[in-house]
Amino acid sequence: MKRRSLIKAAGGLAAVCALPQLHAQSSAAVAKIIVPFAPGAGSDAMARYFGVELSRATGKQYIVENRTGAGGAVGADFVAKAPPDGNTLLFIASPFTTVAAAGGIPKYDPAQFAPVAIMGAGPLLFVSHSSLPGNDLKEAVAYMKANPGKCNYGSAGPGSINHLVVELLKQRTGTAIVHIPYRGIAFATTDLLAGQLQFMTGSVPALMPYIKDGRIKALALTTKDRVPSVPGVPGMEELGFKDFDVSNYWGLMAPPGTPANVTGELNAAINKLIAQPAVTARLRQDATEPTSLEGPAISSFIAKDLDRWKHLITSTKMQLG
Repeated sequence: MKRRSLIKAAGGLAAVCALPQLHAQSSAAVAKIIVPFAPGAGSDAMARYFGVELSRATGKQYIVENRTGAGGAVGADFVAKAPPDGNTLLFIASPFTTVAAAGGIPKYDPAQFAPVAIMGAGPLLFVSHSSLPGNDLKEAVAYMKANPGKCNYGSAGPGSINHLVVELLKQRTGTAIVHIPYRGIAFATTDLLAGQLQFMTGSVPALMPYIKDGRIKALALTTKDRVPSVPGVPGMEELGFKDFDVSNYWGLMAPPGTPANVTGELNAAINKLIAQPAVTARLRQDATEPTSLEGPAISSFIAKDLDRWKHLITSTKMQLG
């Protein structure tokens, strides 16, 4: 009887001791994709799409968690401090580099993150209210140069891509346009539609409905060339804006110190996904061209984009406070 009791007790103790291990295993079966932007934004929608597709492809559940603030810096800072085990990923878009270049608070260095993937890149749109003279960017810039300080443009805040891409245009053309920062690009879009702003940049899927109903005008893409998914809208080069080529991008980064084998497995899974026709079609629906970069190429892509915006900020002595 004593022996049976001891065996029973030992079995119970083993079960109790096994609980933490079982909990750890179940936790490892779920990963988070941190989206540093508000629910419903273009980045949020794309992150959720890839979360579902990655879950299907790997058998591991990827859930999206929004951690907003400071143009994306809050979410980036959270992931920078997360365990480097591949279970917490940061969904990135162009603000990942523009906000870092602008010295967003909390500060973070894009180079410290472990690269996972760049899923695609594509243009933003230069748009104007229907009342602004000019049917393309060249004509609109000519009007704004002739009327310095009379036109306003909105952005998602200092250091956002919507801010810096117009500042780059101003630098290249000598155009004086007044910057009105907002707490999100959706608020700026509302004022553009109301005619309180005359000019703006934004994503293709967010702005295209208003272009189609004639409430705003598509002036140009921010990229060098046209793209098939946005017919009728010129690229920068054909309008005479040389060496102007700005893309938005979608990607994933892991916390600093994440092992290369972990990021490598994720990279392979995502690149395999991107090659699927349905995923390619979903990206192109948002005027995004699929990419299949690997670790060093991702780091180089991010570094070049960061350097471009840092140079713009320092060369123009831009005030970001």
